[in-house]
Amino acid sequence: MVIGVFIYVFFIVFLLNLIPIFGPPTWMVLAFISFNYPIPSLPLFVIIALCASTLGRIVLTLSSKYLIRNRFLSERYRKNMDNLKKHINKKPHFASLVFFIEAFTPLPSDQFFIAYGLTGMKLRYAIIPFAIARVFTYSFWVFTATEVSKRILSDSLVHLSFLSWTFIVGELGILLLLYYFVKVDWEQAVMKHKFRIIGRS
Repeated sequence: MVIGVFIYVFFIVFLLNLIPIFGPPTWMVLAFISFNYPIPSLPLFVIIALCASTLGRIVLTLSSKYLIRNRFLSERYRKNMDNLKKHINKKPHFASLVFFIEAFTPLPSDQFFIAYGLTGMKLRYAIIPFAIARVFTYSFWVFTATEVSKRILSDSLVHLSFLSWTFIVGELGILLLLYYFVKVDWEQAVMKHKFRIIGRS
């Protein structure tokens, strides 16, 4: 029974972190599970969720790199992403800091990993800070959830529904930013501080 719960948690969290858009926040799902299933070890629960979410983000990033970048982006846009990669590689820890800070915010991280995959940069600069930050955020939400009543949690889940209009608008807004992320001429933006959109060939 105990092993079954942990296997269930692993696959649910893993699949959630494969969703590129409109996926519910992982912390909300973990809080919900912790109230509806007997969790014998909360630290182990957090560790399993962390491993599953990290693996899911790895697969999502690699899918973005090898499927979207290599199959759907034209040579012109791939070169644009390579220009951005060249500049970020000069200060790779800046990318790590962005992912570390983002992991503490309510912003969805799926599009961040998709954008990162499009650059073709090494996984470790995004995955390691993401995993470290998630140790704190998952622990906070899971351990906090166990200290409040089911009624309070249920009310919170209603008000924080991932199907709310604010969530949908936010997701669509980030998708729009992702679209322009590919089209911004990064060589001009970084070297000459000029904002220019790459047009069609």
